[in-house]
Amino acid sequence: MLLTVEEAARVLRIGRTAAYALARRDLAAGGSEGLRVVRVGRLLRVPRAALEDLVGGSFTIPADRAAPAPTSASTRTTPANRRRSRSTGTGQAGLPFAS
Repeated sequence: MLLTVEEAARVLRIGRTAAYALARRDLAAGGSEGLRVVRVGRLLRVPRAALEDLVGGSFTIPADRAAPAPTSASTRTTPANRRRSRSTGTGQAGLPFAS
């Protein structure tokens, strides 16, 4: 099984940039150091076995932290709701520079 570099970064609890730096180090050293990767066309993939060797056992891929929490349709903010909530109903007449 092959993982993306981003998935390997989540397993290692490091950032995406650091994971790609380790992958580049592996490519430059011919596979002797860094995060072992294989090329699949233009893509870089991390063999699961290599990652298990690195972490010292099996693992599960943590959920993506960037995924937003689900919201119900009634609490979802739409552009129209934002405009309505910011509007005071007075128009521009309430501005200090309006004539």
